[in-house]
Amino acid sequence: MSEELVRAVHVAREVEEVAQQVISLSQMVWAATNADVLAIRDEAKEKRAKAEEALREAGLKEYEATKNKKPFPGVGIRVSEKPLYSFEMALAWAQEHHLALSLDKNVFEGIVSNMDIKPSFVVMEKKTTATIATDLGKVLEGVGE
Repeated sequence: MSEELVRAVHVAREVEEVAQQVISLSQMVWAATNADVLAIRDEAKEKRAKAEEALREAGLKEYEATKNKKPFPGVGIRVSEKPLYSFEMALAWAQEHHLALSLDKNVFEGIVSNMDIKPSFVVMEKKTTATIATDLGKVLEGVGE
């Protein structure tokens, strides 16, 4: 049974790899055949980005002059606020008020995993994982033959 499962994974991986190679080759052929279309697209993308930035800048300039939040057709102005603060002062405030605090789970688990003596509220759970060799063809050579 286990040999059948190993062989099934091996065959599925091989089929997937061949299919991916066919796709990659097809994409390369398509790109080479349509290089002119791709160049037009790339140039249009660059021009669009520059034109959008110019339109945004013009919209902001018009808003500053008129306070009109719809300075041009299709252009809207959003005014938002974002707090600016000292990180240290904000952390002190959060600790004092017991608000806006969060645990960086990955950092905490990394620290605790490397501690010789764990905090009493931490229990280390064992996790068992099966790994599969990358090249199952080598594993299957000579098996069942």
